[in-house]
Amino acid sequence: MKDASSLEGLPRRVVAMIAQHGEMTRADIALKLGISKGRVSVITTHLLDQRIIEHHASISGARRPSALLRLSPSAATFIGISLHCRPFIAVATDPNGNTIFQHAFYSDSDPDSCIESICDAIDVLRKNCSISARFLAVGLSLPGYISADKQTCITSTVLGWENAEIGHEIARVVGLPVYLENDTNALATYEAMFGSMRRVPAFAIVAVGDGIGTAYTMNHTVYRGENGGAGELAHLPIAPGLFDGVPRPCRCGNRGCLETIASSRGISSRAEEEGLPQDLGRLSNLAREGNEKALHILHTAAAALSFSMSNLIQILDPSHLIVVLPEELLHGVFAIALRQTFEQNLMPGFKRVNLLILQRHNTFHWAVGAACVAARSVLLSPHP
Repeated sequence: MKDASSLEGLPRRVVAMIAQHGEMTRADIALKLGISKGRVSVITTHLLDQRIIEHHASISGARRPSALLRLSPSAATFIGISLHCRPFIAVATDPNGNTIFQHAFYSDSDPDSCIESICDAIDVLRKNCSISARFLAVGLSLPGYISADKQTCITSTVLGWENAEIGHEIARVVGLPVYLENDTNALATYEAMFGSMRRVPAFAIVAVGDGIGTAYTMNHTVYRGENGGAGELAHLPIAPGLFDGVPRPCRCGNRGCLETIASSRGISSRAEEEGLPQDLGRLSNLAREGNEKALHILHTAAAALSFSMSNLIQILDPSHLIVVLPEELLHGVFAIALRQTFEQNLMPGFKRVNLLILQRHNTFHWAVGAACVAARSVLLSPHP
């Protein structure tokens, strides 16, 4: 079987098209690429013979059923590593985003320790996959700014990294190309390729955790900006009216950033200052029971976050905004306040059904997103 990453010309474009859309008929491929159905039929026949693609299902047509083509699960295996939160998660996936094996691991935060632990995790995945698995690349997602070549973490306030050149080093040890990506960008890549936003060209994600991550897509592709820092809501200064007193210092070195009010860490810190439990679940229960301090903390956090979200909507105009929240914040006071203040801050022309989607934090999806980054880098790049 030929390696899917070694294809060139039109066969490579056909594989990239199927990888991006998940499954397609020959007629759809011909229309998208602007070539004849006969030529598509010749190309796909060769790809079928090489077991790079396969017939997945049939759909009814005006004359006869049309075969849906997808990438063969045996055509490639991708590895995804997420450093979003502990334990870190490693997964091996097929080209269709299905998980073959997953592994949780711990590591110290310094780059050298992480490199060693990541390489060990990759070794575990390889040993637990089929001997015939064709590993093509590794994706590594982490909270921070990533260089344009996806090899260096320029800065990560969460991990405490500055200019950590880890991509090439991991690649040297494991013998596979490695692609770094911001963790929320990786999550958006997962949603765009295999998640609920698969057929949505423009959407945004705001992920609330220890920090606050943001990503948005344009034409099915995550927009990274000039230096990979697009969507950095976490360190936007918040209007003074949303603060109680002096703006709090942020890990980035500034004061009054959104992260200091609306992240899990920021909410817990404010709870500690007020003598309340730092655990988000207990804090939410107190708010539900009417505790004024707990209510104020969660309402203030929701208001600050919704203010930034509404600005994001009115600047970018995505069709959907997914907000990923910890389980403790997904239901109850915080979620209700977030929806209400978000609606209040939006201009009427931007209000529409299903614009705002609240979603539970799933650590597994961050790792699959990293594998999607690897898959996209290999299968959708113009050249092998």
